[in-house]
Amino acid sequence: MAINVYKLIKMATGGRLPRPLRMLGLWGMHVAGKRTIGIFIDPVLACNLRCKMCYFSDAEKRASMKGKMDSRQLDLVEKALFHRALKLQIGCGAEPTLYSDLEDIVKRGKRAGIPYISLTTNGQLIASGRVDLMALVDAGLNEITLSQHGVDKETYEFLMPGADYDKLLRLVEIIREVKKKHPEFVVRINFTVNSLNVDNLAGDGFWRLWGDDVLNVVQLRPVQDLGESEWRDFDHTSLKEKYDTTIGAIVEGCKARGITCLAPDLNQIDAVNETQDAATATIEDFSYCYVSPAACYKPDFDLESDTYETYHKRNHSARRLFVSAFGGGKSRQRNTSKKLNYKVR
Repeated sequence: MAINVYKLIKMATGGRLPRPLRMLGLWGMHVAGKRTIGIFIDPVLACNLRCKMCYFSDAEKRASMKGKMDSRQLDLVEKALFHRALKLQIGCGAEPTLYSDLEDIVKRGKRAGIPYISLTTNGQLIASGRVDLMALVDAGLNEITLSQHGVDKETYEFLMPGADYDKLLRLVEIIREVKKKHPEFVVRINFTVNSLNVDNLAGDGFWRLWGDDVLNVVQLRPVQDLGESEWRDFDHTSLKEKYDTTIGAIVEGCKARGITCLAPDLNQIDAVNETQDAATATIEDFSYCYVSPAACYKPDFDLESDTYETYHKRNHSARRLFVSAFGGGKSRQRNTSKKLNYKVR
């Protein structure tokens, strides 16, 4: 499962921690030179699909998403940040398999000693043979997260324009072959549930597609309005009415098969926002590192001259973390569906 700094601090010191200990845990890891960040990298700002629930379905937003990282940028990012990363996730808001040398990024992460490397993708270019999943796993990839918003051909291709259902079937077989050689390889499905595809989760169609021995994690997200997408139906009434035979049934199916399931309870379907305490907000802001052709870590992070250490020394981060352990701080609203703040089943 993906490595999370906050969870690491909790595991290291035991149980549900009071605010001062959570903050002091992060402070201690920071000043001791330990790995404290998750790097979420979009090496290319483009996508081969036009999924209806994604902003790539919006022509204006799509036109603004441009750029590809070159080797010099990757050299700078690797030097500045990789040595402080607990996790490297390749693919965050775009399709990483359009990048010509994913294996190079995986090898860079492995060379830097990053403990966990993940790829988030729609998988179509893996199925077509353009990207070699086995080579990526041989190079050190630990996990793949697949976007799949339908189980049958009609729903899958309608909600994910540009996708080919036959390629999804081929992808399942490719993953099976990878798992034979690398049984520890983690396969995660991300399924965004809406009024059109909720019935796909009823019956045994989902399990006929994937079987009982391929998946490690299933995450189910109720659709929400993130803006700039073709999909406009955000009414969750049908999701709640059909919960027991759809989302709830997948949760129970995962339990029976020993698969981790991240899914909302019935009363969480509409609970998009929740209050996030100040300590957790600070930890998240400190440890989340987004990298793309146009951005790196923080707005004032200078990739040409900064490293993790020089940036935080200039911003007196160690002192601010220590002080925040005992200060009030500010809570904030967080996006429950986006952050998947659901029970692990």
